[in-house]
Amino acid sequence: MSSLRSAPRISASTTFSDYAVTTATRLLGSAGWEAEQGTRALRRMLSPWGARRIGTRPGWHSDVCADGSPIEFSAAFSREGLRIRALVEALPDRSHPSSAQKAALALTRGLTRDYGAADDRLAEVSDLFLPDEDPTGFAMMHAADLAPTGDPEIKVYLNPNANAVMTGSERTRAALDRLGFTKAWAAVREYAGRGFDLDRIVYFGLDLTDGPESRVKVYFRHYDASAAELDARMEISLQHEAGFLGAFCRQLTGSDSEVRAQPLVSNLTFTAAGGDQPVSATLYVPLWLHSASDRTVRDRVSAVMREMGLPVGGYRTLLNQMARRPLSSGRGIHTYASARVQHGRARLTTYWSPELYDRYPPARYQRG
Repeated sequence: MSSLRSAPRISASTTFSDYAVTTATRLLGSAGWEAEQGTRALRRMLSPWGARRIGTRPGWHSDVCADGSPIEFSAAFSREGLRIRALVEALPDRSHPSSAQKAALALTRGLTRDYGAADDRLAEVSDLFLPDEDPTGFAMMHAADLAPTGDPEIKVYLNPNANAVMTGSERTRAALDRLGFTKAWAAVREYAGRGFDLDRIVYFGLDLTDGPESRVKVYFRHYDASAAELDARMEISLQHEAGFLGAFCRQLTGSDSEVRAQPLVSNLTFTAAGGDQPVSATLYVPLWLHSASDRTVRDRVSAVMREMGLPVGGYRTLLNQMARRPLSSGRGIHTYASARVQHGRARLTTYWSPELYDRYPPARYQRG
């Protein structure tokens, strides 16, 4: 329990940067990595808004975490090694989508300048996802690997439902067309076979890198769908190995039924090298509403990782660095877990909220 007691506390004067950099240092150090490179990248992602005090409730309710926190950490475990990432939403100066757009673009410019992120493809679609006319919702989220060496790999997540001028599916189709993936739309439409109301497009992801392996991702939120059903649909991907995801979801949620309290999320990933078919598909299982506490989630994730042959001790060590309270006294740290098996190699990622505002966050994204 000593690691929990020494976790960073949040006071009235704590800033977002205070919290995030301290937590990242703990995570990277517990992985046995030098923290300087990763925390430098994180500070850049938090500039300048990270200097603000966290406060007791969000001034801008971020799309990053269920409680409105604008920072999320994640860890990807595989037999090839560990990757630690941060996802942020740059906080706007005022609580309005147009101000959120300005903050997001400013952060993108800084990351492009400081780390050589390639924003050519983003420029091709910016007017679609950052409209001048009546914008709504979030503008853009930024993610980076907090690697101990080298420049971070930057990714952005855009809002397909950025205003009412176009639907999310129309905006996504137009973006794929501009980026040279016109024929990929057929795979997207087939994957959302029940229609875009039940299989709703919710994020559009771009790697800010050049090259044939640079990814374009289309994310879906699935209403009244089971993981086994999605597992079968994911065979549209070039590398999907079916038969795993139903049991994976059941073990994590403790239920055989459709995940109704909080809908499942998935993505299809396209690259120029892969052509018109998705090169991979990934399922994201929401965790925070399917157990009484993060201790229960920890035990479920640990059991799944043991079956997958992944390092349970490494996961638990990192979780202890995230937690600022006993795991039994809340259920908001674990947000999602994702998994995929390719060429017989398993990979699992856990996503963690800092719980800056609520350790019992409510359901989000209900159908309506």
